[in-house]
Amino acid sequence: MPIYELKCPKCNHQFTGLVMANTKEPKEWVCSQCGSHETNLIHIYENIHPLENEHAVGCPCCGGTSRNNF
Repeated sequence: MPIYELKCPKCNHQFTGLVMANTKEPKEWVCSQCGSHETNLIHIYENIHPLENEHAVGCPCCGGTSRNNF
């Protein structure tokens, strides 16, 4: 599941978006702060999210440890 880094040009809020496995990317992203539909894509992290893989205890993005380098 790719993780998208996005930035809103209206309020300069930077946020992340997550696209779940086997789903489609949204046609447009909405700023989570001001609600603008004019967000800009900064970066896409293509690595598989740890929750889609076997992992040890917890999830690296939630403070756990993983057998995979994320």
